[in-house]
Amino acid sequence: MQFSKLFNVFSKRPGSKTDSGKALTATFRNRVFMRCRDVFNGTNFWEEIHSKLSYLHGRPTLVDQNANSPVSDALSFLQSCNDMHFLDFLEYTFSTKAYFQASGQSNLVADFNEFLIQDQLPYAVTDFVWTESRDGPYPSTTLSAYPHVICKDSEVLYERAILPTLQLLREAEFSSANKEFLEGLEDFRKSDYGDCLTKCGSAFESVLKIICARKKWPYSATDTASPLLKTVVANSGLESFFEQPLILIATIRNKLSKSHGAGPSSRQVTKAKAEYAVNATAAAILLVVSESR
Repeated sequence: MQFSKLFNVFSKRPGSKTDSGKALTATFRNRVFMRCRDVFNGTNFWEEIHSKLSYLHGRPTLVDQNANSPVSDALSFLQSCNDMHFLDFLEYTFSTKAYFQASGQSNLVADFNEFLIQDQLPYAVTDFVWTESRDGPYPSTTLSAYPHVICKDSEVLYERAILPTLQLLREAEFSSANKEFLEGLEDFRKSDYGDCLTKCGSAFESVLKIICARKKWPYSATDTASPLLKTVVANSGLESFFEQPLILIATIRNKLSKSHGAGPSSRQVTKAKAEYAVNATAAAILLVVSESR
């Protein structure tokens, strides 16, 4: 058990809070329990979950001193725990050995997200991030990020921009950009808005480089967003006036983020500015990828 990963769950990440105004519903929790029952039947899933939760909370017994088994103790705890700790459990699901041994687990991220949508809950579960590399003559894939829970601050923007971008970036060639964009979303949730701007700018820049590499358009690995964007706009057929609104993502990063020193005056990065950067980055990635294809 890797304790650094065990403690990197929703409730332990800096800035975690579930004050969105809507609590997790009993129907959502029940659907999660039923899906886990169907997927993990015949495995040690609940024993693994109990072990993870026990270490997380520092208690050998979570809630029920008279529990007949770790399974019943874990279920008793999860039926009454606060929302943050139930979201911890949701994330732990994907890091159990039972998950990778069970049949039918491949759609579990989508299933949990559908349950969240059905009860109009303000959260979403991201997908696995796999990084493709070539070590010798054969390519290999490495799991670089497990699913985790993010907050949906705007339902419409999430459905129209954030979610399609996350789906697009799941493609193997975009793994680096995907990791950066997910880190930006996590920084936003932690209220670390300066770093959020940095990660958004990096994700957009990575996408531009990936497009250029894929299309064999001339670029340098040291190019910044401005020359990369000029190359993509010129070669993709996008009208030249798109350069100005698209370069704004890099401008926001350069002017407000922590990627450069602030100098004598401090920078005020508000939640609204960070939220704009996240949504603008998602929309920009969708546009340039779509037009370059």
